[in-house]
Amino acid sequence: MFPNVGTKGTGEPVVQPAERRKSVPDGPWLFPLIFTVGSSTFRPLWAVAGLAAVVLAGCGQPVAQTQAEFTAVPAQLPVSGGEVSFFWQAEGAGEVTVTSEPALPGFPLTTRDRSFSVKVRGNPTTAAKTYRFTLELATPQGRAVKTQSVTVEPQASVSCPSSSRPAARAALAAPEPLRPAGLGRFDRPYASGRLLVFSQSDSRLQKLGAVRLEGGWGVVRVPQGQEAAKARALVEQGLADYAQPEYLYEAALAAVPPANRQYPAQDELFAQMRLEQAWKGLSAGCERPVVAVADTGFFTDRPDLAPNLTPQSSWLDVVGASLEAPQPRQGAVAPHGGDSHGTAVAGVIAATTNDGSMLAGVSYNLAQVLPIKIFDAQGRTGTLQIAQALEYAAGRTEIGGRAFTNPTPAQVVNLSLAGQAFDPYLESVLAKVSAQGLVVVAASGNSGSASVGYPASSPYVLAVGATDAQGQRAVWGNGFGSNYGPELDFVAPGTAVPSYGGQAADGVGNAYGTSMSAAFVSATVALHLYQNQRQHGTFHPEGAGSATLEAVRSCLRSAAQLSAPSPETGHGLIDVSKVIDPANPACN
Repeated sequence: MFPNVGTKGTGEPVVQPAERRKSVPDGPWLFPLIFTVGSSTFRPLWAVAGLAAVVLAGCGQPVAQTQAEFTAVPAQLPVSGGEVSFFWQAEGAGEVTVTSEPALPGFPLTTRDRSFSVKVRGNPTTAAKTYRFTLELATPQGRAVKTQSVTVEPQASVSCPSSSRPAARAALAAPEPLRPAGLGRFDRPYASGRLLVFSQSDSRLQKLGAVRLEGGWGVVRVPQGQEAAKARALVEQGLADYAQPEYLYEAALAAVPPANRQYPAQDELFAQMRLEQAWKGLSAGCERPVVAVADTGFFTDRPDLAPNLTPQSSWLDVVGASLEAPQPRQGAVAPHGGDSHGTAVAGVIAATTNDGSMLAGVSYNLAQVLPIKIFDAQGRTGTLQIAQALEYAAGRTEIGGRAFTNPTPAQVVNLSLAGQAFDPYLESVLAKVSAQGLVVVAASGNSGSASVGYPASSPYVLAVGATDAQGQRAVWGNGFGSNYGPELDFVAPGTAVPSYGGQAADGVGNAYGTSMSAAFVSATVALHLYQNQRQHGTFHPEGAGSATLEAVRSCLRSAAQLSAPSPETGHGLIDVSKVIDPANPACN
């Protein structure tokens, strides 16, 4: 059970400060100090001479007459962190420097004031965390160095059972591949200069000079502006059974967010899905599921996100700067032009929680995000980039003849994007990764139409729409609203969602769109899988493969508002506390 669950009115996770002293010994002087550095707030504190202090042995080279005292109160904090007060005194000293290890914002600190306090973040790990504070000063008698340690208690750990059930990611045989015929839609946005073709004859693909893909598919280069004509000719001449463009997809974030950066309370949104009640039923200590986020790019050095990312060696940029000339690479996923969409989505899922930072993540430090960049410098992504991200999330993909292996395979993929047409090639990849046990969650789209966007409309995907503050289908105005229809599975908050707005630690704004909604559900799926690990020793007690998606879908439906789906909201909002409830047979 997590302590201090909930948020303040500002949306900051609740962190209980250490109890302040109600009185201090009398003395002849007072020293006020008030200032703010970074995300740590140093608050006023009144210190007096004559207080009982712990005198520590110093290091360095002070002369024997140098008398210095340095005290930290309290020296041990609960798991939620809290406020630590520091006092020092030394005869003849004017200025001191205090450093912290590990480093905290605002340190090293140089001051003449003899008391200050600092708010130490909570500990999201299952091991105690110790901070070492070192004070250095000089007096007429010599130099002195004093140290104090402050320990933050660990999260309560749990014993995770082993299991003889099948391995979570053992792949089943992929379903029969699609065998489309005819032409794709050229009245929808697509990448120029190439076609995706399908043929049941390998020799025909070879004759076309196609770059081979799996399942009878290939990529054929054609003159720009002649894509539709060349596709028609290939099919009519019997050189291909089917030809389609490489469709383009948009990040599913509405274009009408407010300009202000006011930070509303997160708990108003979390209450729609009873997240705080769910958190109380969870404990840290088991293997964390991985949620791959395929998006625009990520500010991975944000201190309120970085601890919940997979190792850097696993990150992948599938496209580089240009869709026409992809330059894939591992280990670097920075966005182009400061685009914050991917960072915002990742933050909803896995912002560090209960540590004093700005936002709380839905998964409460129990899931990791695998960043996969799929958008180029012009904000475009296509069929191939999404397919490659899905394959990489599952374990391995090839891009331009190069193999990329994922050292941290995902259990969930978040696609906060939407297209306008059914995509047979992407559908074949979705079927394949679903058979490997990957759960894909996608945004329904933001055009406000009665048609769920693709790939959310695929049966291999959980389709998520957005709600407003009243829990109804979101309509944002100016032609923007949550897409809906019979393919919609669930809804989640998507209006004025507090989210990361850039690289700076205080970069927070309000986001609107089904992108945020998909992230809520991806994190919910991760919590369900984490609870499976706690209860059964495996993410997938139902067995591996395509059964995973249907088991997850059944679990979420059992915890949702509506037993019979509505076209506008699907099965409605999910009660996450029911998803992780061991007494819910649909989820265990």
